[in-house]
Amino acid sequence: MKKRMSTAIAAVAVMLSASFTTQAFASAPFGDIGSSSNKVQIESLQQQGILKGVSDSAFHPEDSLTTAQGISLIVRTTQISLAAISFVKAPEADDYFTQVKNDAWYAEDFIIAHYNGLDIPADIDPSAPLTKEQFTHYLVQALELTGQYATIKMFIPILDEEDITIDYQGTIQRALLYRIASLDEAGNFDPSHVLTRGEAAAMLYNTHAFIEAHKETAVPEQTAPEAIE
Repeated sequence: MKKRMSTAIAAVAVMLSASFTTQAFASAPFGDIGSSSNKVQIESLQQQGILKGVSDSAFHPEDSLTTAQGISLIVRTTQISLAAISFVKAPEADDYFTQVKNDAWYAEDFIIAHYNGLDIPADIDPSAPLTKEQFTHYLVQALELTGQYATIKMFIPILDEEDITIDYQGTIQRALLYRIASLDEAGNFDPSHVLTRGEAAAMLYNTHAFIEAHKETAVPEQTAPEAIE
């Protein structure tokens, strides 16, 4: 009897030890963000399971953000999905994108983004770096799928507005009003700037905080289920 009890206790101890080890491992901070100006935001998103590193211990905050990484992060942060859509045939990435392989780790995120109306070009290169204006445009489109948010009707002057792609000007204005993006000290947006992973994390943090702060008052988007062949 004592032997069985000892065995049971040992088994429970092993399970608890494994559990604590897994939790500690999952919440272990990245070792390369100590000098990053976005350290707090990166850690917060990591703890919430939104943001992942290039490895278990490294985030590489100064690396350029690729399109694949950016779209995946946007989908995870806003939690847009295919829940309201029924499919006759399971969708595949190469049905809509010429350079997104069906077995790529980010393929499902591109499909989700496509069916939720993010106007990502069909020939987009997942490995290409994302500019600030591209990332902001896609991020605002996804954010606004989470609810209808009231904004103050005002125009924010942008010194380098002429450099912004015309189709992105509206979403960038709203990003500034939502305070998920900002201008530099001179009043420039710098649309062609290639975002770093750390800079993207800061914008994602602002977006997640915005959604959480307004989820009680936001009017849910009315998305009727539909069948897609």
